[in-house]
Amino acid sequence: MAGSAAFENESLSEKVKRTIVDRVVDGTYPPGMRLVELQLAKEFGVSQAPVREALRELSSTRLVENIPRRGTFVRSASQDDLAEVYFVRLALEGTAAAAAYPALHADPSPLRDALAGMREAAARGDAHGIAKYSTDFHRAVVVATGNRLMLEIWDSLYVEARTMATVVRGHVDLHAAAEAHVPILDAFESGTPDLCTKLVIEHQHEYSVLPQE
Repeated sequence: MAGSAAFENESLSEKVKRTIVDRVVDGTYPPGMRLVELQLAKEFGVSQAPVREALRELSSTRLVENIPRRGTFVRSASQDDLAEVYFVRLALEGTAAAAAYPALHADPSPLRDALAGMREAAARGDAHGIAKYSTDFHRAVVVATGNRLMLEIWDSLYVEARTMATVVRGHVDLHAAAEAHVPILDAFESGTPDLCTKLVIEHQHEYSVLPQE
């Protein structure tokens, strides 16, 4: 990353936080890696203050953990951690589905585009692509509610990082993962709000109980 000029239009800590999350997702910062404040500050071309703030916020979401007298490390998500996130997503997205129905029924293109991305990723065996476009699909449902607070809470779950952990550790079939979203898209296109809610809840529940290594 270039110097602080790259952080225009967004607070330094938010940009640093988002970059750290991206690097956790793509494996640049693997589970167990120590994140050294000074090194990150030099890498990003910023002072240590925004890095410290970003790491503190990420620690509160349990994406990283601070171990006293040892430092901050990328956290390896346990099955219990993932199950808790899916439970919260079930509640949020289950509620969001009915509210999102009018907008997505009128224009389901955000869901179609995300599904197309998942299918392309599956065809090339790209687990990171599956995680990205699956995240786009589910985020589109929350966005369509128009509820900014709900979206902020959903974003705080760092869904892409947790989805990536599920895909890799659960040995998820990428093609099956993509196609699992088809019934949800169909429901928004030609079903009812109640059906959308039912399918979204079932989808989150299914992934919450996947076996993990």
